[in-house]
Amino acid sequence: MPREIPRPKRRRNPQKTRAAILEAAKTILAQDGQEGLSVSAVAKLAGINRGTAYQYFEQREDLVRATLDWVSSQLLKAVFPTAAEEARRTPAATRGQRLTNVISSMAEFNLQLADFAIDNPEIGRIWLFDLLSRDNPREDVFFQRFELSLQELIEGDAAEPDIDVEVISVLMLSGFFLWPVWVGAHARGKRARTQMARRFASEILRLNMHGVIHADSHALLQSYLRDKFPRN
Repeated sequence: MPREIPRPKRRRNPQKTRAAILEAAKTILAQDGQEGLSVSAVAKLAGINRGTAYQYFEQREDLVRATLDWVSSQLLKAVFPTAAEEARRTPAATRGQRLTNVISSMAEFNLQLADFAIDNPEIGRIWLFDLLSRDNPREDVFFQRFELSLQELIEGDAAEPDIDVEVISVLMLSGFFLWPVWVGAHARGKRARTQMARRFASEILRLNMHGVIHADSHALLQSYLRDKFPRN
């Protein structure tokens, strides 16, 4: 009888294993909240041994914090351009061109974030409430980048003076991640959700026009809104 040759043990990729754990934790967090999250439940959903999961996260609190930080990183990648993409943008030569670039960048960002928030409503709310309750919200990578983008806008020549960046950041992010609650109750189907994302993105631009953007660029922004966000 031929002797059975032992199979070599399959080596696990630590990065892929950690990503699988965090993806499973994100799913549970979205469905059941922090109270329903445990290392053993995550291990079962991720299809890995519970002991393996505990090697990555010994404490439930560590898993919760790592998952929320991972969600923030995913959010950052989803709606902000990479450094390489930003570097490829040609600097505008005139003030009018600079304003056009500012407005188009704001519109693109608003729509991307609105789409992401509507497609991921539970995660968006969990992320928002975690941010609002943090001792130092600026530790969150997405909030850092969001606030920095507003700061860059305000320090340019397109914004009104004396804008409170922190207040505007919290107001805008709260709107982005609470609007999907309304959408979930009133939109039926993907097309309706897409239309409501565009409605929200256009109104954020209008609020920026009257609260943040300097008055001499209002005509340019109004024209942009009419062209890119026509009302039915």
